[in-house]
Amino acid sequence: MNTLFNLLHDWLPLLAIVLLIIGIKKERVNYFISALWLSVIALLLHYQTAGGEILGTYFNYTNAAIYTLNLLVLITTLLALFYKLPLFEGKLIGYVKAVISGVLILSSLVLGVNLWMNAYFIEHRNPGTPLMQVATFTKLPYCRYSYVFYKVDTAGKIGYLCPNYYGLIPSIGTLDVSPQFLLNQLGQDLKAKFNTPDK
Repeated sequence: MNTLFNLLHDWLPLLAIVLLIIGIKKERVNYFISALWLSVIALLLHYQTAGGEILGTYFNYTNAAIYTLNLLVLITTLLALFYKLPLFEGKLIGYVKAVISGVLILSSLVLGVNLWMNAYFIEHRNPGTPLMQVATFTKLPYCRYSYVFYKVDTAGKIGYLCPNYYGLIPSIGTLDVSPQFLLNQLGQDLKAKFNTPDK
């Protein structure tokens, strides 16, 4: 079943792109509507396969690229429908369209930044090491969010990803001192590399 989901959310965006291009060339609304439905289905399948989370181990470069492509098709199709359908005409409707278009584009940009920062964080992890999501009960100096992602990066340092550090966008950094609770989660071979005491 997972293989079918993977095939669907990989190929549905490509089919949606083809329908979108045909719709733009022929100026036919039914192609836009078909592309919209395919991209919505692909987006939902992708989100389901990811376990309902944007941040985490699932969204590496490949999956982030597919998701971003699908999101672009979805936004382009919605905007094309806004400006093609006669239902959305008039001066007042024009202002509403402009506001909705701005919100859609801005929210897609924020989502895209989150996806690609997560993909960068995941792809620069030391191979064979875990990605740890740790709940924090006190505010940390480098993250004020309730949970933080940790990894061992390719340089052998402890890296972190703080979700919503800037309100909607995460931050990425490395720690000079490795916290003891993280060292306890690592194997003995990795633990020997991080012999610095906890703060």
